[in-house]
Amino acid sequence: MSTNEHSTLSSQSLSALPGLFSLRARAWAAWKRHRNERVLENLSYDTLKDIGFPSVDDAVHKTEQ
Repeated sequence: MSTNEHSTLSSQSLSALPGLFSLRARAWAAWKRHRNERVLENLSYDTLKDIGFPSVDDAVHKTEQ
């Protein structure tokens, strides 16, 4: 393999790195979001109410101001 061919292969493989890092970052963010959703789903109704989540029936009983 000549030096010119080697530099072409190196530049092609390096051009794929930002895409791989982006994919890794998106996958990590999706996993963290999924994990956080699972944690919230397992909290009791009272705990959710205490941390500020509206109850399901709040939208039904809200009056317009």
